[in-house]
Amino acid sequence: MAVKRVRVVRLAHVVYQHPDLERALSFLFDFGFVEEHRTADRVYLRGYGTQPFVYVAEISPDNKRHFLGAYWVVDSLQDLDAAAARPGASPIQDSDAPGGGKVVTVEDPNGFKVGFFYGQKLRESSEGPAPPLENTAPIPNTALQKPRKGTFRRFKPGASPVHKLGHYGFIVPGSKFESTLSFYTDLINLKPSDAVFDPVTGKDQSCFCHIDLGPEYTDHHSFFVAAGEEGRPAFVHHSSFEVNDFDTQTLGHDWLRSKGWTNCWGIGRHVLGSQIFDYWFDGSGNIVEHYSDGDLVNEDTPFGREAAAPDTLHIWGPNIPLAFLSGKIEDIGKEMPVPPDALEAKPAQYNVPLVAA
Repeated sequence: MAVKRVRVVRLAHVVYQHPDLERALSFLFDFGFVEEHRTADRVYLRGYGTQPFVYVAEISPDNKRHFLGAYWVVDSLQDLDAAAARPGASPIQDSDAPGGGKVVTVEDPNGFKVGFFYGQKLRESSEGPAPPLENTAPIPNTALQKPRKGTFRRFKPGASPVHKLGHYGFIVPGSKFESTLSFYTDLINLKPSDAVFDPVTGKDQSCFCHIDLGPEYTDHHSFFVAAGEEGRPAFVHHSSFEVNDFDTQTLGHDWLRSKGWTNCWGIGRHVLGSQIFDYWFDGSGNIVEHYSDGDLVNEDTPFGREAAAPDTLHIWGPNIPLAFLSGKIEDIGKEMPVPPDALEAKPAQYNVPLVAA
């Protein structure tokens, strides 16, 4: 009998453990999160949308940073039952997190949690405009259309308010790329939007998946997986949070820099997904992203495949830093190594995962 896929409708939240929780929170507040609820060892953070929380920060049990996993909201109680029927799944439990509801967790092939919520109560505030960093009406003038006449645009410094969790993804050993991708697409109604392939072998190196809601449009990707070096265990590359627009994003960039935090890569614009990106290392060394102006897709959007190359990652912005590709804060300031074949005027083959958005 075929195993029922779990139909999800949105990505809910991610869970990180930090060795210094207060330092982690200092960054996260500067990043634009709002504290929703706090316990002795855990803090729930939200954006300005209706979701009760989008990020959980916990105290690490061993003085190291950890990514525990991500949670999704399911379409029905039957889908929660389907998740609970998976091998190794937890029983359905009542959640004591903000918003309540019922929850099930399973474990992916690399040991990360995949959680499912049903019946979570949303915040009562409606999803209106973002909390303003602009003191005036946001009316842009372009070269040929200039609706703003006799008035001005004035902004104030501050953290860029987070709206929602947009996506997250992993770098896994190359030998586990296909099995990891298959696990998620078999478990959840995730559908590939774009893939990046090795031009020599023709094999996919990374894949970006959206929530398949049929004709309904959804974000270009809510999950990605990329093939990395064989000797390194699977790790989360980044989680990404939506902000309202480019001005807000840039103000947030300047705010984080003024507070002394470490920029990983940005600001720039991706090719696959089209997002304007801005990657930062948090207080524990994890990469988190602000993004804006991303693509929407549905069942009629054709699947795309691109050859791996630096211009697959971005169309404008700073050069790709080694720290973004490695995911290591200690690589800040280091240049990407030039492969020997590039020095010999042959097509360069970079033995690094190409991740985007």
